[in-house]
Amino acid sequence: MKYKNNVLLVSGNIVSKMGSTLHNIALKSWLISISHNAALLGWISALTTIPMLLFNFVSGYLADTKNKKRIIVVTDFVSGIVCLLFALLVNVNKIYVPLILVVNITLAVCHSLFSPSLRALVPAIISKETIKKTNAVLSNLTELVKIVSPALTAYLLTIDSISIKTLFVINGVSFLLSSISEMFIDYRYKNGNSKSSVKDLFYNIKDGFYYLKSHTVLFKLIIFAMITNLFLSGYNVLLPYYGEVILRNSKIYGIALSFEAAGAIIASFFIYLSKKKEVDLNDIVKATIPQGLSLIIGAYPHSYALFISVFLFGYFLSRFNVLFFTYIQSNCDENYLGRVFSVIFTMAGVLMPLGDIIFGYVSSILANYTFVVIGGGILITTLFIFNKKQKVNQIYNP
Repeated sequence: MKYKNNVLLVSGNIVSKMGSTLHNIALKSWLISISHNAALLGWISALTTIPMLLFNFVSGYLADTKNKKRIIVVTDFVSGIVCLLFALLVNVNKIYVPLILVVNITLAVCHSLFSPSLRALVPAIISKETIKKTNAVLSNLTELVKIVSPALTAYLLTIDSISIKTLFVINGVSFLLSSISEMFIDYRYKNGNSKSSVKDLFYNIKDGFYYLKSHTVLFKLIIFAMITNLFLSGYNVLLPYYGEVILRNSKIYGIALSFEAAGAIIASFFIYLSKKKEVDLNDIVKATIPQGLSLIIGAYPHSYALFISVFLFGYFLSRFNVLFFTYIQSNCDENYLGRVFSVIFTMAGVLMPLGDIIFGYVSSILANYTFVVIGGGILITTLFIFNKKQKVNQIYNP
């Protein structure tokens, strides 16, 4: 089968993403409905992110020196077992923060190992000519999952015999199915770096950082992602709080996620249809300013304004992400991919715990006007990093 690896990689990931989306929607809605406290959600998100960021450096090194396929298979399997244990132990009538933190941190660490290995595995098992289309398909199906999942979550929870625990079980099973799918990927591992030391680890991390820093365009984009993710973490905290507390409608959060995903699907679809094989970095920059503008629309306290806002935001964020990752996978030395992605994921997420905490409190104070702060922050960041006085071509030349 010509596209066997493409199919196995995409299908396995989509199954696990479906389960994870159900899990995350249920968990956030459950926490907000019981506590009515965005700050609690912000603290849990922050404490979950910190260990993942610390682990990202190790994960990039492992992705470059160990068997990438084995890493993604094992991490999906461990995630599945953890989710099933969580479903068994959790009490849906009481928030027990330590249990939630243990489970979320374990899943986050597994994800930090999984992501660089997956991104680094793609060029090794898929032809360079189909990388862009594979990324677009994966993004499209991922966003389709985000559309289906909220409605599916709401429907499942209306059935008397199904509780939030059931959704946690579904997530666990989805990870296990993904792990099984990934076992059948054709990948020949070259066992050339089996012996390693702590010294080797830090040397390779530093090597990956310097490789990235030497490429001006990548470094500028990562600095941009790092700062804007401070604000986007606020968006992730605000959205469930906005629907549950401000608009007083528990269904708003799920519907908003569906609109965001719909915008992202359209963006990925246009990218898939594009005949350009090379990624235009100018287009990446053009996708940044509309992200901030679209979020400001959400400050108007009406569900329709929120849906328009998140739809446009989803469109431009998806366009940025697909083009960004395609550029890296197409232009980065394959021997550095794991380390490069670990640095990217770490730097992009280093301010997110701070954003989770800050906007947990800001959302409770400013309510819907928090959208103005988030959108305005992205606009200012874009204009500061990509200075209008500087020609776009100059930005991309080291």
